[in-house]
Amino acid sequence: MSEDSAATFPEFTPSSEGITSPRVQRLVAYWLEKRGARPMPGRDDIDPGEIRDLLPNIVMIDVELPFRIRYRLVGTRVADFNRLDFTGRYLDELRWDGHGRYTRAYQRVVEGGIPVYGVDSWPLARDLSGRSEIVILPLSSDGQTVDRCISLEDFLFPEHQLLRRDYLES
Repeated sequence: MSEDSAATFPEFTPSSEGITSPRVQRLVAYWLEKRGARPMPGRDDIDPGEIRDLLPNIVMIDVELPFRIRYRLVGTRVADFNRLDFTGRYLDELRWDGHGRYTRAYQRVVEGGIPVYGVDSWPLARDLSGRSEIVILPLSSDGQTVDRCISLEDFLFPEHQLLRRDYLES
């Protein structure tokens, strides 16, 4: 993805309108269940065994102060799609946030303590297109301050397109 194509992606929003991914919907339902009456759950409330089928699409981040996003865990499907396991890396070190879209999304989650949703869509070779739907959900160690996030990115095109390198390259 080039920086120019990133500029055409819509901003993340608190509205789930247009989100069709059953994986995104399942993670949101799980987060709501774990949250209960609190503003947000903590990391300790999240049991990977309960969402085992979602783990390849999961990304966990740490929020550092001054504000900086560090990828704590990147699921295998996300790493495979990006051709990079960016576990341990910082968002500002990576090429895909040249326009600050992901930084703004994480800032919105951290400042508001609310989930945000995003949709990415881009052209592939041979008149095919790729699409991903994303949710970023806040987590808190103290019940109030967002210090981590769990997110899910679901790639919504046939699996065989990911396996054939020529579809991903122009």
